[in-house]
Amino acid sequence: MKVFLKSEDLKKLLEQFAGAGKLFAPVKKGGYSGWARVSSIDEVVLSGAQAVLQGEEVNTRKPAKVFVFPQSEVMFEFDGERAVEVTEVPEVVVFGLRPCDGRAMAFLERFFVENKPEDPLVRERREKATLIGVACNSPAESCFCTAVGGGPHEGKGLDVLLREVNGGFVGEAVTEKGEKVLAGFPAPSKEAEVEAEKRRQEAEGKMALRIDLKRLKEVLDKGFNSPVWERLTLECVNCGACTFLCPTCHCFDITDETVRGKKKRSRVWDSCQFTLYSQHASGHNPRLNPAGRYRNRVMDKFKYTVDMVGELSCVGCGRCVRVCPAGIDIRVAVAEILEGV
Repeated sequence: MKVFLKSEDLKKLLEQFAGAGKLFAPVKKGGYSGWARVSSIDEVVLSGAQAVLQGEEVNTRKPAKVFVFPQSEVMFEFDGERAVEVTEVPEVVVFGLRPCDGRAMAFLERFFVENKPEDPLVRERREKATLIGVACNSPAESCFCTAVGGGPHEGKGLDVLLREVNGGFVGEAVTEKGEKVLAGFPAPSKEAEVEAEKRRQEAEGKMALRIDLKRLKEVLDKGFNSPVWERLTLECVNCGACTFLCPTCHCFDITDETVRGKKKRSRVWDSCQFTLYSQHASGHNPRLNPAGRYRNRVMDKFKYTVDMVGELSCVGCGRCVRVCPAGIDIRVAVAEILEGV
């Protein structure tokens, strides 16, 4: 199902969601763009050009995974020996995801829900979230989604994909939920569809990087003990920013707390780049060396999740490239691995 939304039609649609208190979208946050509940449509970053002005290129700093897998959440509280669910999951409409974040949402759903046993909190959050993505017409220098199987106009993982053209957006419903959002809008003109396709080709043409993913997997299958990992981690400061801002990283820790007699169990994001992440109760730590931790991160992206659920867990969003304080670029690392493992 495809429709055409004039820019003013999209604004009215978003105002309905904002009026109901459901709308979350990228907004200006200091020198970058980030997710926030939106009360005024004027706050929303609607186009790539606006995002560039905010200094964060074309994407939010935090990934959209926060809507299905929050950074921290209370799983349940204890009433004596009985666990009581206390988290009420609200319905939300998330506008402005880029296709890389959509692909990441599909991965998280595959990992947490389809890969049994399912995670009920992730499942419920995804069921109550409507994801309206906006295609990238001007990818950032750090973007490489096409090198890992995605694309700047891909709709995977979204409910609706909007492709910006002159005068408005070509909207495509990806799911039944998306069809309900777009119901009532007219079909796009032939000219609008041709323009959208031209912009897709231009956007893809701006990303020249190509990775032989099949060969990379074969190399990693045999590369656990390679000396390349030591070289790649010489600059790493183990801050964990690459994992916390990765849209597919899915590790978490569980903590039990008692505050003024009330007990609760919480889940918080964790990072395989932290020293204590893999420490056993005995005190033994199989990844005490930074090289082992960085190897785990790369292996997870390009080997482990392929073995587990059949999918890469790198979507080429480039966040880790942009935020690494040591300037480590995973694209360069992959090239070195292909040469040196």
